Amino acid sequence: MSWVTTISRAVAAVAISALPLVASAADYPTKPIRWIIPYNPGGATDASARILQIAIEQNKFLPQPIAPVNVAGAGGSIGARQVKDAPPDGYTILIHQSAMLIQEAAGLSDFGYRDFEPVISINTQCMAAAVGDGSPYTSYKELMDAAVAKPDSIIWGGNIGSANHMAIAMMEGGSPGARFKKVQLGGAAESFAGIKGNIINVGNFGVGEIVAFRGGGLRPLALLGEKRDPAIPDVPTAKELGYNAVFCNEHNLYAPKGTPPERIAILAEAFKKALGTDVVQKEFREKLGMSLDIRTGQELKDHLAAELTRLKPMTAGMKPN
Repeated sequence: MSWVTTISRAVAAVAISALPLVASAADYPTKPIRWIIPYNPGGATDASARILQIAIEQNKFLPQPIAPVNVAGAGGSIGARQVKDAPPDGYTILIHQSAMLIQEAAGLSDFGYRDFEPVISINTQCMAAAVGDGSPYTSYKELMDAAVAKPDSIIWGGNIGSANHMAIAMMEGGSPGARFKKVQLGGAAESFAGIKGNIINVGNFGVGEIVAFRGGGLRPLALLGEKRDPAIPDVPTAKELGYNAVFCNEHNLYAPKGTPPERIAILAEAFKKALGTDVVQKEFREKLGMSLDIRTGQELKDHLAAELTRLKPMTAGMKPN
């Protein structure tokens, strides 16, 4: 065999091996994409996903539909694990909130964001503390004073290891001696039902959830943000009341580890276009109290690494009691 023939065959082999990567981008997607929402309907994560799904499909930012599927449980980790274990072909994606980083930082999960391919950041919203309309606590000060005076006497409900759990931990940290009795209920919808049914006394909700639920018997006491939110301008921040309690929750999009970069890029571009539409921005801002800070690629990975580092020392008060 001549050296010319050998080189020709080698070149052909390299060209053939490169074909799947080219096809990966050119032929994707050719079927519906399954979008796992790891919480029940009714909360900010579910609403964010469905607003984006509609925008992507109406504007044809992808040639195939996206099918949202709610897989709730264990602070979002059941749905997240399904995506982690799914084939890395771009046909299963995940929306997740800060809970993934919180659970990793607190040692509550055996996997973390590095077990996925981060695609794009979606939105951010600050958390609030709220009670029922009939609650004896009419102010944030009254609530926190009672939590200090009688530790474990006030029942908080939410998702252990999730964003609302981080919020109550921040509230405890901002009021030395304060401690709430924590019970596992679920996401925002379950916490609201728990307050309405007098199962719990207090819960933590995103701004959009406050907007949705406050007319039905939910009374916000304070926002855990740096400044008041225009969606609920009458609600003071804990910070302005003299408490160092600030926590905002962010949503990001992930794909299974090993998903081809070309497909990650296609997803990121489609979602970036959707996030840029006036309708999505208006819905996020006015209905959900969300702000946008779009990141992709290495910028997003660096941000997630920095957030994990920031959260680790803040999770000491998150162990269930």
